[in-house]
Amino acid sequence: MTDLQQMFFVRLDELGTGERAALRREAGSLLNQSDGKAISVFYQCLPHGIAAWQEDRWFAVACLRCLWDAGSGNGTPLEQVISGLLRSDELSDSTEHRVELLLDTKWDADGYMLIKLTRLVKLIRQKSERMPIDFAELLDDLLGWNSETQYVQRKWAKAIFMRETTMMEKEN
Repeated sequence: MTDLQQMFFVRLDELGTGERAALRREAGSLLNQSDGKAISVFYQCLPHGIAAWQEDRWFAVACLRCLWDAGSGNGTPLEQVISGLLRSDELSDSTEHRVELLLDTKWDADGYMLIKLTRLVKLIRQKSERMPIDFAELLDDLLGWNSETQYVQRKWAKAIFMRETTMMEKEN
């Protein structure tokens, strides 16, 4: 986690209940589609020096972070949470298809990818409140989402879909 990210998450955790609720209500919305209260709260938390093209992604993470209680601490990377829930059968097989569709979607100004991501995060929140997400890592992933190398999508696919090899499979 960078110093800017750490400052950002500390500021988010210090917000009052009403301010966190304003951000929580905007989960799944882009910054330019949000109400004035959420925008003002977001800019109170956003550190200086963040590029304008990154602000939507920082805003998305702020809103998603506010779905969990303040001070939930460092969590587990989202792709590992999904993998664990799928392997424990807490998520249905259709969730795998939802993840596949998400991996094929670019982050664009229309907010379509954000809506898919938010629905997935809310499902995870519903299934596993006890397991907070590593939002700093999610922010890094969103910032690299549109990379031509698709390193984020490959990282997620590997964590979610790669099956562990058993000793018997290795022998054959």
